[in-house]
Amino acid sequence: MSTIELDSHGFPKASGIFETIKTVDGKPIALGRHMRRALESALELGITLPSEELIRTEIQQVLQENPHEIGRLRLSFGQGLFHLAHDFYTEQTEPARLNFYSQTVIGAVHKLFPYDYRFALIEAANEEGYHDSILFNEKNEITETAVANLAFLISGEWVTPPISSGILPGVVRAIAIENCGVKVRPIHVSEIPEVESGFMLSSLRIAQPISHIGDMKLKIGDASRALEEQIRAHSQPVSVG
Repeated sequence: MSTIELDSHGFPKASGIFETIKTVDGKPIALGRHMRRALESALELGITLPSEELIRTEIQQVLQENPHEIGRLRLSFGQGLFHLAHDFYTEQTEPARLNFYSQTVIGAVHKLFPYDYRFALIEAANEEGYHDSILFNEKNEITETAVANLAFLISGEWVTPPISSGILPGVVRAIAIENCGVKVRPIHVSEIPEVESGFMLSSLRIAQPISHIGDMKLKIGDASRALEEQIRAHSQPVSVG
């Protein structure tokens, strides 16, 4: 691959789609799911991807050249562009504190870069003492955070917003729905006081418990531990080749 100029967040100074994948001892988690999502986005956006053989060969090479016990593998694709990097990733061990972003945010069904706007949302939350912000759409339905999908325990049932609310179809979210009993339905902002427990779901965090929404404290109890255990059990790393 030729040298590609990167922005301050490590993305190519161009536009396209990307996948971020957690690795454990050089083995990616849910690589097949990530590549299927990338292929679907590429087909819809008119982006030509390299061959599967080339992608796998390049992944194997970058994992070998940049070994990390826990890593972040990022694949970026654009028109005539393919870039990947494998960096050290620090596990998120602290439960997340979330606030509400004050404006409606239109979600994207494709994982697109530049990603500056999402990083700006994180920075704004950090300035107020939170890790991230809960976003909502024009119907006042909960969607996602700047960098993760959401799952809430409401009235004894784990639920997550539908793609139609305006969210990214996350890989770990799909695992939680298909294998762990999480239901899909719209969640109105008026239901937040009824939330008992919650998770941020993402490819790096996997399932990070939420301790607070604003000043409201959530429970991290047996139900949370059981769901987290299930999600992590279905998110095991697998060798590339």
